[in-house]
Amino acid sequence: MTRQQSARGTAAGLTAGRGRGPGGQSMAALQPGSRCPVTGCEEQIDPSRLMCRKHWYRVPRQLRDRVWATWRSGEGILSAEHQEAVLAAIGTGGGAVAAA
Repeated sequence: MTRQQSARGTAAGLTAGRGRGPGGQSMAALQPGSRCPVTGCEEQIDPSRLMCRKHWYRVPRQLRDRVWATWRSGEGILSAEHQEAVLAAIGTGGGAVAAA
């Protein structure tokens, strides 16, 4: 197997599965579990997730979409746009969402 084929197989494994987001089971095996980053939440989350389900769905849909769009299958994870979207999502995940 060539290096390119191997890299493609790895990337496909990390993004496989509808609704599983970045990582799915492949990433979970590599990293220990963590906690939801929303202040006061003690929920354990899979390392491939940004936050617990309860708080993720408190984030306005438009902002959730922006997190996904700037993530771009992992390529944009270090981009300023993605970091801003993530911080905004974490900030609103606790329910302190301004009326739109």
